[in-house]
Amino acid sequence: MIKALAIVPYEGLFEMMKEIGQEVEDIQLQIELGNLYEGVAIAKDAENNGYHVIISRGGTASMIQEAVSIPVIDIQVSGYDVLRILTLVKGFSGKAAIVGFSNITQGAATICKLLDLDIKTLTITKDTEVKEKLTNLKKLGYEVVIGDVVTVQTAKQLGLTGVLITSGKEAIIDALEETRRSYGLFSRLQQDVSLFQSILDCNEQAIGVINREEKIIYGNERFNKEFHWLKLENSTDVQKLIQEAVLTREKQTKTVHINQSFWTITACPKEDATVLYFEKGLPNQTIVQGGDVNLNAIEFHTSASYIPISGKSELIQKVLKQIDQYSKSEEPVWILGEKGNGKELAAHSIYLKRKTMNEPFIILNCDLLSAEQLKNLMNEDFIRKYANGVTYLKNIDKLNSYMQKELYHILKNENGKKPQWLVSSEDNIEEKVKNGTFHRDLYHTLAQLKIHIPPLRERRKDIEDLVHVFISELRPRYGNEVIGIRLDALEEITDYDWPGNVEQLKQVIEQLFLQSHSYYIEKEEVETVFKRLEQQEKNDALTHIDISGTLEEIEKQVITKVLEEEGLNQSKTAKRLGINRSTLWRKLK
Repeated sequence: MIKALAIVPYEGLFEMMKEIGQEVEDIQLQIELGNLYEGVAIAKDAENNGYHVIISRGGTASMIQEAVSIPVIDIQVSGYDVLRILTLVKGFSGKAAIVGFSNITQGAATICKLLDLDIKTLTITKDTEVKEKLTNLKKLGYEVVIGDVVTVQTAKQLGLTGVLITSGKEAIIDALEETRRSYGLFSRLQQDVSLFQSILDCNEQAIGVINREEKIIYGNERFNKEFHWLKLENSTDVQKLIQEAVLTREKQTKTVHINQSFWTITACPKEDATVLYFEKGLPNQTIVQGGDVNLNAIEFHTSASYIPISGKSELIQKVLKQIDQYSKSEEPVWILGEKGNGKELAAHSIYLKRKTMNEPFIILNCDLLSAEQLKNLMNEDFIRKYANGVTYLKNIDKLNSYMQKELYHILKNENGKKPQWLVSSEDNIEEKVKNGTFHRDLYHTLAQLKIHIPPLRERRKDIEDLVHVFISELRPRYGNEVIGIRLDALEEITDYDWPGNVEQLKQVIEQLFLQSHSYYIEKEEVETVFKRLEQQEKNDALTHIDISGTLEEIEKQVITKVLEEEGLNQSKTAKRLGINRSTLWRKLK
């Protein structure tokens, strides 16, 4: 049985390999998520735990090959993979380009010509070139970038839509076949190595091999028993002995005191390493270190994930212009809009455009904050300490009247440099100010600049772009075969009112993506999901209650909801609530 570990850079590949692995009988396949340096660390542990083969992809596979001594199989990007992504990108309205190493761009360029697709291809030779290439593309008006993980990550940092070239089943099956071939060759070599290993392990001497960077790359059984804790940088005598052997190119012997014991060490220089032979001395002790992690409930960031606000409607273009304009100012910005329509995305965008160095981005979730938490956070040095940062008061309209008053006093008493405030609330904030349920002075202090994000039903032109963006983001996560949506299915989605706005659209597309059994989302699948949504809205009628008010206000909302459901019949409403009609009438006054 071949013991193989697959280290994959995205969740979709994880799921696809998991599915294929269940059908393979001669390979015991373990799958882990990890990219670049994280993947290398996982691979090193796997080698120590007896895995025979590592399977990975792209740059991660290249880095792992240099870090481990067992075979590393690269999941190649096939022509099928490139063709799927190019078919997906046909649905985007913006200019697209492919950026990657030659193993991606050569085949992609050929397929683009065959399909008559106007997609530019740029070849890189190292990952450090990616940022410069993408920056130039952005200046030329490109909006969509196709490539590997490093390309997609850089694209999103620059505000571009990054589309990952995902690996299909064909590439995974080829990689598993290569795993079998490599294991056959490697296992025969291992038999020879095992023979020499057993000879060295029987030796009474401790034997270790040190590379040019003075790192231990091998130790026999006695060495690992006596010196597995050894760090050469803590032993200047051992370092000097190795350096002398390397400089003279001759064997050097020296008696060294290590951890309360004397050892006679012989250093023999080889071409790329030095072999150390230790004559036994007194036993040593090991030190075990540990640690723990502290989690903070308040969100502090020195960076923020950039997800572009997609759409070509005049309304969303106005929002994008306001974000650009207000990013040049340090004045407070109040972002209004219905739930789920991207207020936090707008806040992230403003922060990233204002950021020049490592200024923090602090998110205060007002619907979760208690009065005590707010006081503790705002007291003493908070404002002074984070005066250079951006503080985002998310859902400020969820603060109760007492906390609104406290926050206003804190802001009013600010002295010196102030933090840059970003605020978000639902559309009805001005109505709350007028009827006195939201602090008037607090609103006017923080609403010096305002951005209104219109609901999705008022900018239906944006839905097509959003659908394609969501599908492109879901492919790397789940590894599904879906590459697009049928026109009649898209029309159904565009005609829907989307009370939950962009967030609800994203959830529905994810649901359709996971349920689809073909390359395209079909109209029938959309209709089925919409029927479930309609039923869910009926069942959840009582859940749409604002709990930020007083107990009396919440109680009145519940009574009103039940009264509506009972067709304004007060007798039925009172019976359902377990109260008499006079009590119901009194509570509704």
